[in-house]
Order: sequence, then C-alpha cells, then structure tokens
Amino acid sequence: MLTTPPDLDSTIARYATADFGDSTSIQEAGLESLSLLRLAVEVADEDAEIDAAGLADLRTVGDLKGWLAGLLPNDTDTTNDTNGMNGTGAAC
Repeated sequence: MLTTPPDLDSTIARYATADFGDSTSIQEAGLESLSLLRLAVEVADEDAEIDAAGLADLRTVGDLKGWLAGLLPNDTDTTNDTNGMNGTGAAC
C-alpha cells in the first residue's frame, strides 16, 4: 500500500514565521532549531533516525526540503510495485 507523501511546503509553512521559497534562508523563513526538529519528527517515518547534527548544515528551505524528503517512509516508492509492473513502467 502506498501512502501519499506530505506536502512539504504546507508542513514547513505551519512552522515558518515568514513567507519563503526554496532559496529563502532558514533564518529568513523564521525557522528556529526547535521548529526544525519538530518538522523532522512530524515528517519522519516512525523508524527513521533523525540526525539532529545534520540540521546544522542546512542553509535554505530547499536544503531543508531535501533533508526532510530523506526522512519520508519508503512505502512511497513504487519501484517494488506488485501490480504487474517490473519497476520500469512496462508490464511484465
């Protein structure tokens, strides 16, 4: 069963205190360290390990979205789909 990945922009907007785009710095978006950690917990797969030290390397909202995407559950991946497809989009 596939799950729909969260809309990261909407999720981030709940924690940001200013308008943002992918190139907006995390600081300009008003995202503080506690907000970033809360975002990670909200988005992460329950079995995912959250590397809080990795947050220190993030500079922009785009960086944050990429980092958060790495925490998403793996069941959003369709490469192991069992509906008669071989992972390339072609029927078996």
